Amino acid sequence: MKVSISQVGEVISFDLSPEKSDIDHIQTSNIKLAENITRINLQGIDVEDIHPDFIGLVTILMCHPFVGKELILPVKVSKFFYDEVNKVLSKYKIISEIDERISPYKPPIRSRPGLAFSGGADSSAALSVMPGNTVPIFMNRPMKRWSIYDSDAPLSNCKLLGEIGYDVQIIDCDVEYLRKPVGFPSDLAHAIPSILLAEVLGLDSIAFGTVLESAYGIGHEKYKNYPEGAHRRFFGSLLNAVGLELCLPVGGISEVGTLIINHKSPLGEFSQSCIRGKKGNPCSKCWKCFRKGMLSSALLGTEFDIKNYTVKNKEVKEKLSAYPISHENVLVFSIQNLKNREDKNLQLLRDRIDSGLDLDFLKRWYSPSLELVPEKYRITVEKKIDEFLDVMTSKEERILENWDMEDFLLKKTTKDAHGRLKASF
Repeated sequence: MKVSISQVGEVISFDLSPEKSDIDHIQTSNIKLAENITRINLQGIDVEDIHPDFIGLVTILMCHPFVGKELILPVKVSKFFYDEVNKVLSKYKIISEIDERISPYKPPIRSRPGLAFSGGADSSAALSVMPGNTVPIFMNRPMKRWSIYDSDAPLSNCKLLGEIGYDVQIIDCDVEYLRKPVGFPSDLAHAIPSILLAEVLGLDSIAFGTVLESAYGIGHEKYKNYPEGAHRRFFGSLLNAVGLELCLPVGGISEVGTLIINHKSPLGEFSQSCIRGKKGNPCSKCWKCFRKGMLSSALLGTEFDIKNYTVKNKEVKEKLSAYPISHENVLVFSIQNLKNREDKNLQLLRDRIDSGLDLDFLKRWYSPSLELVPEKYRITVEKKIDEFLDVMTSKEERILENWDMEDFLLKKTTKDAHGRLKASF
Protein backbone atom coordinates (compact mmCIF):
# COMPACT_ATOMS: atom_id res chain seq x y z
CA MET A 1 0.00 0.00 0.00
CA LYS A 2 1.42 3.33 -1.03
CA VAL A 3 0.05 6.46 0.63
CA SER A 4 0.47 10.05 -0.46
CA ILE A 5 -0.58 13.20 1.36
CA SER A 6 -1.75 16.59 0.11
CA GLN A 7 -3.49 19.69 1.38
CA VAL A 8 -6.02 22.01 -0.26
CA GLY A 9 -7.10 24.88 1.96
CA GLU A 10 -7.76 23.49 5.43
CA VAL A 11 -8.34 19.92 4.26
CA ILE A 12 -5.54 17.37 4.45
CA SER A 13 -6.03 14.27 2.28
CA PHE A 14 -4.44 10.84 2.55
CA ASP A 15 -4.60 8.97 -0.77
CA LEU A 16 -4.34 5.17 -0.55
CA SER A 17 -2.99 3.27 -3.56
CA PRO A 18 -3.36 -0.51 -3.07
CA GLU A 19 -0.86 -2.83 -4.69
CA LYS A 20 -1.41 -6.46 -5.70
CA SER A 21 -0.55 -7.88 -2.27
CA ASP A 22 -3.04 -5.49 -0.68
CA ILE A 23 -5.80 -6.40 -3.13
CA ASP A 24 -5.19 -10.12 -2.53
CA HIS A 25 -5.30 -9.54 1.22
CA ILE A 26 -8.50 -7.48 1.09
CA GLN A 27 -10.27 -10.12 -1.00
CA THR A 28 -9.88 -12.64 1.83
CA SER A 29 -11.02 -10.20 4.54
CA ASN A 30 -14.48 -9.36 5.87
CA ILE A 31 -13.47 -5.70 5.83
CA LYS A 32 -13.29 -4.19 2.36
CA LEU A 33 -11.68 -0.98 1.13
CA ALA A 34 -14.61 1.21 0.09
CA GLU A 35 -12.82 4.53 -0.53
CA ASN A 36 -9.25 5.45 -1.38
CA ILE A 37 -9.10 8.90 0.20
CA THR A 38 -9.44 10.13 3.78
CA ARG A 39 -10.01 13.84 4.37
CA ILE A 40 -9.28 15.64 7.63
CA ASN A 41 -9.97 19.29 8.39
CA LEU A 42 -7.50 20.49 11.04
CA GLN A 43 -8.90 24.04 10.95
CA GLY A 44 -5.99 25.84 9.36
CA ILE A 45 -3.04 23.78 10.59
CA ASP A 46 -0.58 23.26 7.78
CA VAL A 47 0.51 19.69 7.10
CA GLU A 48 4.13 20.89 7.14
CA ASP A 49 3.67 21.90 10.79
CA ILE A 50 2.66 18.39 11.91
CA HIS A 51 5.41 16.14 13.26
CA PRO A 52 6.10 13.55 10.53
CA ASP A 53 6.00 10.67 13.02
CA PHE A 54 2.38 11.61 13.78
CA ILE A 55 1.57 11.45 10.07
CA GLY A 56 3.28 8.07 9.93
CA LEU A 57 1.23 6.73 12.83
CA VAL A 58 -2.16 7.90 11.54
CA THR A 59 -1.29 6.36 8.18
CA ILE A 60 -0.85 3.02 9.96
CA LEU A 61 -4.12 3.41 11.90
CA MET A 62 -6.18 4.15 8.79
CA CYS A 63 -4.53 1.53 6.55
CA HIS A 64 -3.92 -1.31 9.01
CA PRO A 65 -6.64 -3.78 7.87
CA PHE A 66 -5.97 -3.21 4.18
CA VAL A 67 -2.21 -3.78 4.00
CA GLY A 68 -0.79 -6.95 2.46
CA LYS A 69 3.02 -6.98 2.68
CA GLU A 70 4.20 -3.41 3.09
CA LEU A 71 2.95 0.09 3.85
CA ILE A 72 4.82 2.95 2.19
CA LEU A 73 4.47 6.08 4.32
CA PRO A 74 3.92 9.51 2.72
CA VAL A 75 6.67 11.26 4.73
CA LYS A 76 10.17 10.78 6.05
CA VAL A 77 10.15 9.77 9.72
CA SER A 78 12.53 9.62 12.67
CA LYS A 79 14.70 6.56 13.07
CA PHE A 80 13.18 5.96 16.51
CA PHE A 81 9.64 5.81 15.09
CA TYR A 82 10.67 3.60 12.18
CA ASP A 83 12.44 1.10 14.43
CA GLU A 84 9.72 1.02 17.10
CA VAL A 85 6.75 0.44 14.80
CA ASN A 86 8.50 -2.26 12.84
CA LYS A 87 9.11 -4.10 16.12
CA VAL A 88 5.37 -4.55 16.69
CA LEU A 89 4.07 -4.83 13.12
CA SER A 90 4.30 -8.51 12.25
CA LYS A 91 1.87 -8.88 9.33
CA TYR A 92 3.50 -6.26 7.15
CA LYS A 93 6.50 -3.93 7.08
CA ILE A 94 6.67 -0.15 7.15
CA ILE A 95 8.61 1.39 4.28
CA SER A 96 9.83 4.96 4.69
CA GLU A 97 12.86 7.14 4.33
CA ILE A 98 14.54 7.89 7.65
CA ASP A 99 15.61 11.45 8.34
CA GLU A 100 18.27 11.52 11.06
CA ARG A 101 17.52 15.20 11.61
CA ILE A 102 13.99 14.45 12.85
CA SER A 103 13.91 14.26 16.63
CA PRO A 104 11.15 12.15 18.26
CA TYR A 105 8.31 14.17 19.78
CA LYS A 106 8.67 14.97 23.47
CA PRO A 107 5.69 16.47 25.32
CA PRO A 108 6.30 19.94 26.77
CA ILE A 109 6.84 20.42 30.51
CA ARG A 110 3.27 21.63 30.96
CA SER A 111 1.72 18.90 28.90
CA ARG A 112 -1.86 17.70 29.27
CA PRO A 113 -3.90 14.63 28.37
CA GLY A 114 -6.19 14.37 25.39
CA LEU A 115 -9.39 12.33 25.23
CA ALA A 116 -10.77 10.78 22.04
CA PHE A 117 -14.23 12.00 22.96
CA SER A 118 -17.35 10.41 21.47
CA GLY A 119 -20.06 12.16 23.48
CA GLY A 120 -21.32 8.81 24.80
CA ALA A 121 -21.78 7.60 28.36
CA ASP A 122 -18.42 5.86 28.69
CA SER A 123 -16.50 8.74 27.13
CA SER A 124 -18.22 11.28 29.39
CA ALA A 125 -17.49 9.14 32.45
CA ALA A 126 -13.84 9.05 31.39
CA LEU A 127 -13.80 12.84 31.18
CA SER A 128 -15.41 13.04 34.65
CA VAL A 129 -12.51 11.16 36.28
CA MET A 130 -9.69 12.79 34.33
CA PRO A 131 -7.78 15.99 35.17
CA GLY A 132 -9.61 19.25 34.54
CA ASN A 133 -7.17 20.30 31.80
CA THR A 134 -8.01 17.27 29.65
CA VAL A 135 -8.68 18.17 26.01
CA PRO A 136 -11.80 16.44 24.60
CA ILE A 137 -11.25 15.87 20.87
CA PHE A 138 -14.31 14.82 18.90
CA MET A 139 -13.88 13.26 15.48
CA ASN A 140 -16.92 14.38 13.52
CA ARG A 141 -17.94 12.00 10.77
CA PRO A 142 -19.47 13.96 7.85
CA MET A 143 -23.13 12.99 7.48
CA LYS A 144 -24.19 11.43 4.19
CA ARG A 145 -27.70 11.11 2.83
CA TRP A 146 -27.81 7.34 3.09
CA SER A 147 -26.35 7.21 6.61
CA ILE A 148 -28.47 6.75 9.76
CA TYR A 149 -25.72 8.45 11.81
CA ASP A 150 -26.66 11.82 13.32
CA SER A 151 -24.01 14.05 14.90
CA ASP A 152 -26.50 16.40 16.56
CA ALA A 153 -26.11 14.97 20.09
CA PRO A 154 -22.29 14.80 20.28
CA LEU A 155 -21.90 18.21 18.65
CA SER A 156 -24.39 19.71 21.11
CA ASN A 157 -22.52 18.09 24.00
CA CYS A 158 -19.20 19.41 22.73
CA LYS A 159 -20.66 22.92 22.57
CA LEU A 160 -21.87 22.65 26.17
CA LEU A 161 -18.49 21.37 27.36
CA GLY A 162 -16.83 24.31 25.67
CA GLU A 163 -19.17 26.71 27.44
CA ILE A 164 -18.06 25.43 30.85
CA GLY A 165 -14.37 25.82 30.07
CA TYR A 166 -13.12 22.69 28.33
CA ASP A 167 -10.78 23.20 25.38
CA VAL A 168 -12.96 21.12 23.09
CA GLN A 169 -11.70 20.34 19.60
CA ILE A 170 -14.11 19.27 16.85
CA ILE A 171 -12.37 17.82 13.81
CA ASP A 172 -14.11 16.71 10.62
CA CYS A 173 -12.67 13.39 9.45
CA ASP A 174 -14.18 10.83 7.09
CA VAL A 175 -11.84 7.92 7.90
CA GLU A 176 -14.82 5.69 8.78
CA TYR A 177 -15.88 5.70 5.14
CA LEU A 178 -12.62 4.06 4.06
CA ARG A 179 -13.99 0.65 4.96
CA LYS A 180 -17.07 -1.37 4.20
CA PRO A 181 -18.99 -1.81 6.41
CA VAL A 182 -18.61 1.77 7.66
CA GLY A 183 -16.57 1.99 10.85
CA PHE A 184 -13.14 2.55 12.30
CA PRO A 185 -10.47 0.71 10.28
CA SER A 186 -8.51 0.03 13.49
CA ASP A 187 -9.29 0.22 17.20
CA LEU A 188 -7.54 3.55 17.76
CA ALA A 189 -8.51 5.16 14.45
CA HIS A 190 -10.87 7.59 16.19
CA ALA A 191 -7.76 9.08 17.80
CA ILE A 192 -6.39 10.20 14.43
CA PRO A 193 -7.34 13.88 15.02
CA SER A 194 -5.93 13.70 18.56
CA ILE A 195 -2.60 12.38 17.27
CA LEU A 196 -2.32 14.97 14.52
CA LEU A 197 -3.06 17.77 17.02
CA ALA A 198 -0.85 16.40 19.81
CA GLU A 199 2.05 18.79 19.33
CA VAL A 200 -0.16 21.85 18.78
CA LEU A 201 -2.17 21.07 21.92
CA GLY A 202 0.82 19.94 24.00
CA LEU A 203 -0.52 16.44 24.68
CA ASP A 204 1.37 13.70 26.50
CA SER A 205 -1.26 10.95 26.29
CA ILE A 206 -4.54 10.01 24.64
CA ALA A 207 -7.39 8.58 26.67
CA PHE A 208 -10.30 6.44 25.54
CA GLY A 209 -13.64 5.53 27.09
CA THR A 210 -12.80 1.81 26.97
CA VAL A 211 -14.71 0.05 29.79
CA LEU A 212 -14.25 -3.14 31.83
CA GLU A 213 -16.25 -5.24 29.37
CA SER A 214 -13.98 -4.33 26.46
CA ALA A 215 -10.67 -4.22 28.34
CA TYR A 216 -10.94 -7.31 30.54
CA GLY A 217 -13.49 -9.35 28.60
CA ILE A 218 -16.17 -9.36 31.31
CA GLY A 219 -19.53 -10.16 29.76
CA HIS A 220 -17.75 -12.03 27.00
CA GLU A 221 -16.67 -15.64 27.19
CA LYS A 222 -13.56 -15.32 29.32
CA TYR A 223 -11.53 -12.86 31.40
CA LYS A 224 -8.42 -11.50 29.74
CA ASN A 225 -5.52 -9.86 31.52
CA TYR A 226 -5.53 -6.69 29.45
CA PRO A 227 -2.37 -5.07 30.89
CA GLU A 228 -0.36 -8.10 29.71
CA GLY A 229 -2.30 -8.65 26.50
CA ALA A 230 -1.51 -8.15 22.83
CA HIS A 231 -3.94 -5.25 22.34
CA ARG A 232 -2.27 -2.99 24.91
CA ARG A 233 1.19 -4.08 23.81
CA PHE A 234 0.43 -3.34 20.15
CA PHE A 235 -1.44 -0.05 20.37
CA GLY A 236 0.45 1.15 23.43
CA SER A 237 3.71 0.60 21.58
CA LEU A 238 2.45 2.49 18.53
CA LEU A 239 1.58 5.50 20.68
CA ASN A 240 4.87 5.25 22.57
CA ALA A 241 6.63 5.38 19.20
CA VAL A 242 5.40 8.97 18.80
CA GLY A 243 6.01 10.01 22.42
CA LEU A 244 2.44 9.53 23.66
CA GLU A 245 0.94 7.22 26.28
CA LEU A 246 -2.23 5.15 26.12
CA CYS A 247 -4.71 6.03 28.89
CA LEU A 248 -7.79 4.00 29.87
CA PRO A 249 -9.22 5.78 32.94
CA VAL A 250 -12.45 3.72 33.00
CA GLY A 251 -10.83 0.46 31.92
CA GLY A 252 -11.64 -1.03 35.33
CA ILE A 253 -15.21 0.29 35.38
CA SER A 254 -18.16 -1.57 33.94
CA GLU A 255 -20.88 0.06 31.84
CA VAL A 256 -22.84 -0.18 35.08
CA GLY A 257 -20.24 2.00 36.79
CA THR A 258 -19.94 4.55 33.97
CA LEU A 259 -23.69 5.10 34.07
CA ILE A 260 -23.52 5.58 37.85
CA ILE A 261 -20.77 8.15 37.31
CA ASN A 262 -22.90 9.98 34.75
CA HIS A 263 -25.86 10.02 37.13
CA LYS A 264 -23.67 11.64 39.79
CA SER A 265 -21.32 13.82 37.73
CA PRO A 266 -22.21 17.28 36.41
CA LEU A 267 -20.75 16.13 33.09
CA GLY A 268 -23.32 13.36 32.82
CA GLU A 269 -25.80 15.72 31.20
CA PHE A 270 -23.34 16.13 28.32
CA SER A 271 -23.52 12.49 27.29
CA GLN A 272 -25.74 10.50 24.95
CA SER A 273 -24.68 7.11 23.64
CA CYS A 274 -27.24 6.97 20.83
CA ILE A 275 -25.69 8.25 17.58
CA ARG A 276 -28.93 8.22 15.61
CA GLY A 277 -31.24 10.47 17.58
CA LYS A 278 -31.13 14.18 18.29
CA LYS A 279 -29.78 15.70 21.50
CA GLY A 280 -32.13 14.69 24.33
CA ASN A 281 -34.16 12.54 21.98
CA PRO A 282 -32.41 9.18 21.38
CA CYS A 283 -33.83 6.94 18.66
CA SER A 284 -35.02 4.23 21.12
CA LYS A 285 -34.43 1.66 18.38
CA CYS A 286 -30.70 0.87 18.36
CA TRP A 287 -28.75 -1.64 20.45
CA LYS A 288 -27.19 1.10 22.58
CA CYS A 289 -30.60 2.56 23.40
CA PHE A 290 -31.80 -0.90 24.41
CA ARG A 291 -28.79 -1.77 26.58
CA LYS A 292 -28.31 1.65 28.17
CA GLY A 293 -32.05 2.14 28.61
CA MET A 294 -32.46 -1.19 30.38
CA LEU A 295 -29.49 -0.44 32.62
CA SER A 296 -30.74 3.04 33.45
CA SER A 297 -34.11 1.60 34.44
CA ALA A 298 -32.35 -0.89 36.71
CA LEU A 299 -30.28 1.79 38.43
CA LEU A 300 -33.19 4.22 38.79
CA GLY A 301 -35.63 1.58 40.01
CA THR A 302 -38.11 2.08 37.18
CA GLU A 303 -39.86 -0.41 34.90
CA PHE A 304 -38.50 -1.37 31.48
CA ASP A 305 -40.79 -2.33 28.60
CA ILE A 306 -38.77 -4.78 26.53
CA LYS A 307 -41.52 -5.10 23.93
CA ASN A 308 -40.93 -1.49 22.85
CA TYR A 309 -37.54 -2.64 21.53
CA THR A 310 -38.09 -6.20 20.31
CA VAL A 311 -41.47 -6.18 18.56
CA LYS A 312 -40.34 -4.34 15.40
CA ASN A 313 -36.66 -3.71 15.95
CA LYS A 314 -34.40 -5.74 13.67
CA GLU A 315 -31.09 -4.59 15.19
CA VAL A 316 -32.04 -5.45 18.78
CA LYS A 317 -33.34 -8.85 17.67
CA GLU A 318 -30.07 -9.58 15.86
CA LYS A 319 -27.99 -8.59 18.88
CA LEU A 320 -30.11 -10.70 21.25
CA SER A 321 -29.79 -13.62 18.83
CA ALA A 322 -25.98 -13.67 19.18
CA TYR A 323 -24.36 -16.34 21.34
CA PRO A 324 -23.09 -15.04 23.67
CA ILE A 325 -24.88 -11.70 23.61
CA SER A 326 -22.63 -8.64 23.51
CA HIS A 327 -22.06 -7.22 27.02
CA GLU A 328 -24.14 -10.04 28.43
CA ASN A 329 -23.08 -9.21 31.99
CA VAL A 330 -24.65 -5.73 31.72
CA LEU A 331 -27.95 -7.26 30.62
CA VAL A 332 -27.80 -9.76 33.50
CA PHE A 333 -27.15 -7.00 36.05
CA SER A 334 -30.02 -4.99 34.59
CA ILE A 335 -32.53 -7.80 34.58
CA GLN A 336 -31.57 -8.75 38.14
CA ASN A 337 -32.30 -5.21 39.32
CA LEU A 338 -35.30 -4.11 37.26
CA LYS A 339 -38.39 -3.14 39.20
CA ASN A 340 -40.48 -5.33 36.89
CA ARG A 341 -37.94 -8.18 36.64
CA GLU A 342 -40.72 -10.73 37.10
CA ASP A 343 -42.60 -9.37 34.08
CA LYS A 344 -43.56 -12.21 31.75
CA ASN A 345 -42.21 -10.29 28.77
CA LEU A 346 -38.74 -10.40 30.35
CA GLN A 347 -38.95 -14.10 31.22
CA LEU A 348 -37.43 -15.47 28.01
CA LEU A 349 -34.43 -13.15 28.19
CA ARG A 350 -33.97 -13.82 31.91
CA ASP A 351 -34.07 -17.59 31.33
CA ARG A 352 -31.38 -17.22 28.65
CA ILE A 353 -28.85 -14.98 30.42
CA ASP A 354 -29.25 -15.21 34.19
CA SER A 355 -26.96 -17.87 35.61
CA GLY A 356 -27.75 -16.79 39.17
CA LEU A 357 -24.35 -15.13 39.76
CA ASP A 358 -24.70 -11.94 41.78
CA LEU A 359 -23.24 -9.13 39.65
CA ASP A 360 -23.56 -6.35 42.20
CA PHE A 361 -19.76 -5.95 42.05
CA LEU A 362 -20.20 -4.27 38.64
CA LYS A 363 -21.19 -1.14 40.54
CA ARG A 364 -17.64 -0.91 41.89
CA TRP A 365 -14.19 -0.12 40.53
CA TYR A 366 -11.56 -2.75 39.73
CA SER A 367 -8.63 -0.79 41.18
CA PRO A 368 -5.75 -2.83 39.62
CA SER A 369 -6.77 -1.13 36.37
CA LEU A 370 -5.11 2.06 37.61
CA GLU A 371 -1.96 0.84 35.85
CA LEU A 372 -3.76 1.62 32.58
CA VAL A 373 -3.44 5.33 33.43
CA PRO A 374 -0.15 7.23 32.90
CA GLU A 375 1.68 7.48 36.20
CA LYS A 376 1.54 11.28 36.38
CA TYR A 377 -2.28 11.19 36.39
CA ARG A 378 -2.94 8.19 38.64
CA ILE A 379 -3.45 10.08 41.91
CA THR A 380 -5.96 12.46 40.30
CA VAL A 381 -7.88 9.70 38.52
CA GLU A 382 -8.03 7.54 41.65
CA LYS A 383 -9.34 10.40 43.78
CA LYS A 384 -12.00 11.27 41.23
CA ILE A 385 -13.17 7.68 40.82
CA ASP A 386 -13.45 7.42 44.62
CA GLU A 387 -15.92 10.32 44.52
CA PHE A 388 -18.31 8.23 42.45
CA LEU A 389 -17.67 4.53 43.11
CA ASP A 390 -16.58 2.15 45.84
CA VAL A 391 -13.66 -0.20 45.22
CA MET A 392 -14.17 -3.92 44.59
CA THR A 393 -13.25 -6.18 47.48
CA SER A 394 -10.52 -8.79 47.01
CA LYS A 395 -13.28 -11.44 46.82
CA GLU A 396 -15.01 -9.51 44.02
CA GLU A 397 -11.72 -9.09 42.20
CA ARG A 398 -11.27 -12.86 42.26
CA ILE A 399 -14.76 -13.36 40.81
CA LEU A 400 -13.86 -10.96 38.02
CA GLU A 401 -10.46 -12.51 37.36
CA ASN A 402 -12.01 -15.98 37.17
CA TRP A 403 -14.77 -14.94 34.81
CA ASP A 404 -15.56 -17.79 32.43
CA MET A 405 -18.88 -18.26 30.63
CA GLU A 406 -17.90 -21.44 28.78
CA ASP A 407 -19.66 -23.95 31.05
CA PHE A 408 -22.82 -21.81 31.17
CA LEU A 409 -22.91 -21.43 27.39
CA LEU A 410 -22.36 -25.16 26.86
CA LYS A 411 -25.31 -26.16 29.06
CA LYS A 412 -28.27 -27.64 27.26
CA THR A 413 -30.65 -25.52 29.35
CA THR A 414 -28.89 -22.33 28.19
CA LYS A 415 -28.94 -23.41 24.54
CA ASP A 416 -32.62 -24.36 24.78
CA ALA A 417 -33.43 -21.02 26.40
CA HIS A 418 -31.56 -19.26 23.60
CA GLY A 419 -33.63 -21.12 21.03
CA ARG A 420 -36.87 -20.09 22.73
CA LEU A 421 -35.71 -16.46 22.88
CA LYS A 422 -34.88 -16.39 19.16
CA ALA A 423 -38.15 -18.10 18.27
CA SER A 424 -40.09 -15.38 20.08
CA PHE A 425 -38.89 -12.61 17.75
